[in-house]
Amino acid sequence: MSRWLRRLAIFLIILAPVYYVLVLHSPAPDEGAAYPLDVERLRQLATAHAGPGVSEIRVEKVAEFAFAEAMVMAGEPWRETPIPIYSFKLVFPDQTIVVDSAMASVEALPGFVVRDFDEDALARMNAAMGEAEQIVITHEHFDHIGGILAHPQLQQLLPALKLTPEQLAHEDRMQPLSLPEGVFDDYEPLAYEGMHAIAPGVVLLKAPGHTPGSQMVYVQLADGSEVLLLGDVSWQARNIHAVKERPLFMTLMIKENREQVINQFQALHELATRHPEIRQVPGHDGEVMGKLIEAGYLIKGF
Repeated sequence: MSRWLRRLAIFLIILAPVYYVLVLHSPAPDEGAAYPLDVERLRQLATAHAGPGVSEIRVEKVAEFAFAEAMVMAGEPWRETPIPIYSFKLVFPDQTIVVDSAMASVEALPGFVVRDFDEDALARMNAAMGEAEQIVITHEHFDHIGGILAHPQLQQLLPALKLTPEQLAHEDRMQPLSLPEGVFDDYEPLAYEGMHAIAPGVVLLKAPGHTPGSQMVYVQLADGSEVLLLGDVSWQARNIHAVKERPLFMTLMIKENREQVINQFQALHELATRHPEIRQVPGHDGEVMGKLIEAGYLIKGF
């Protein structure tokens, strides 16, 4: 064997385990640290507030990124997959709740391949937040909190805004955005443990891992149908189906707690098996979104 072939073989032998750890490997769930997902408790809390329930869930696609599938789930190929950016509006007969505020600009986003940005959708989302009784976010990343931080009347949104202490405490997770100076000085965040009902049929579930302030939103509609907005606990349904995490290089970049997230995947996988009637909505899965809109569980456009 020639010298350069020998060197190449040594390099590949060294590189292979590094590539496996960084790109291919996913941790296994820890049965001793299972994520608590009590469906009966969720359904109980959904009845904690009196009044008319959610009549419809509307969704607005504000932007779209492009990632490699290998960034979404460990072991996937390096081909491109769309990462749509959404905002949701829960419509009641007497109020609305906005869940996630997407993002307000494609500026200052080096390294992101932005394939689409809808200024009209942004305007509709801004108007919806201005009219909402409550505004919650699933976590503090810029593509979920960005529309709030850049809202032209942010001060007027504060009475409706239900950020949690964990979300406010981790401004570093909002980069390249930041909290506007002075705006949140006297703000009282929404503090709770485990699960918390905020309106008829609407329950927040703490799910730290993707970020410290990550939470899911359970919605039981007036017609009895059930939807679970996952935020970025899972970007796409593939992770839950396979119970497989994002690759290590990605979780290091976003400072994700892999152990917490893989246990949440396991809980959501079991939920999908035992309670398929609860429709799960991953944070950035256009295929799932399209199917739920076609089936009438979600309605396109604010």
